Amino acid sequence: MKQSNPKGKIIVAMSGGVDSAVAAGLLMEEGYEVIGVNLRTWEYQPPACNTTKKSCCSPDDIRDARETGLTLNIPFYVIKMEKVFGERVIQRFIDDYKDGRTPNPCVECNTFVKFGALFEKAKALGIEKIATGHYARIHHSGGRYAIRDAVDKKKNQAYYLYGLSQDAIKSTIFPLGDLVKSDVRALAKRMGLTVAEKPESQEICFIPENDYRAFLRKKGVGFTPGFFKLSQGQIIGKHNGKEGFTIGQRKGLGISWKKPLYVLEIQDDGTVVLGEEEETTCFSFYIEEIIWQGMEPPKESFEARVQIRYRHRPVLCIAIPLTNGSLRIEPKESVKSVTPGQSAILYPTSGDHLLGGGLIQKGTIGMNRKDHLALVDSLG
Repeated sequence: MKQSNPKGKIIVAMSGGVDSAVAAGLLMEEGYEVIGVNLRTWEYQPPACNTTKKSCCSPDDIRDARETGLTLNIPFYVIKMEKVFGERVIQRFIDDYKDGRTPNPCVECNTFVKFGALFEKAKALGIEKIATGHYARIHHSGGRYAIRDAVDKKKNQAYYLYGLSQDAIKSTIFPLGDLVKSDVRALAKRMGLTVAEKPESQEICFIPENDYRAFLRKKGVGFTPGFFKLSQGQIIGKHNGKEGFTIGQRKGLGISWKKPLYVLEIQDDGTVVLGEEEETTCFSFYIEEIIWQGMEPPKESFEARVQIRYRHRPVLCIAIPLTNGSLRIEPKESVKSVTPGQSAILYPTSGDHLLGGGLIQKGTIGMNRKDHLALVDSLG
């Protein structure tokens, strides 16, 4: 594929998958001088057993990305990012589980590695634009840039991109934002790319067998044993380590009860508080470490829609700014298993772009249904 480049240079982060490969091909066709890079973020170790699941960042992925570069006839480089990935992603992953939070490494990787360190390297080389194969679009209004939902709602990745700065969004192109996955695979076939039918990665890249407990032990994390306790205070069993649980977890608790139980709280002393499904409902919580995109940091309460996990349907809420820079979120309908360490993002009441987002704070507030209904009535 011959390349003409009236639009200048652009770096495309190429993971070895079909999405980033097609992104590179489309930008070439638009007239960019494409430079492909693969980010080596960790020292890959093959799974200990045969598995059909796929994880990213393996030697096979680097090979596939390089082959795509050869097919498209573009320069291709592997950039070492182990240091920043270790500090910003892996260490936070470890610290969060030690502290009773559930980490979201994809958010951290996008914020600090793919759109952080890579963006800085591009600028150092005098290259003003980067691109990825994420399913997202860009919204620009009132002098501010924000991530906007992709056309393909099943693949939409806006949730993972709330941490991008204004400069990063302004300098990024998402070529797949207006496409659906079937179109992307069809384009890959047209371009002659060998990854056209490559399966998608399904796991955290540095935990290819999806066994985060084994990973934590390998990293020297000491597991804190303790008791299972019902929310009313009754002790009903023991466990081998609070680090092996997440808020909202039901399966794999290792305890039997007359009704299904869920993790409600993970305490520092090792106590894991359990309750029935209705007790997982949360009507009020905090988010911190907030990044604002589609609006300036607010001084007064405002209505929005909040999304508390990747596949969660955004619900109407009141967002209340606090003096320490965090937000108190009061959903107008109940949400379940609000999990500290996970991300919460905010949309306008009507619109598909991000206002901002942050991390769900440990120690979320519970509220009974009567008090919640009274609050909703008072908010109109």
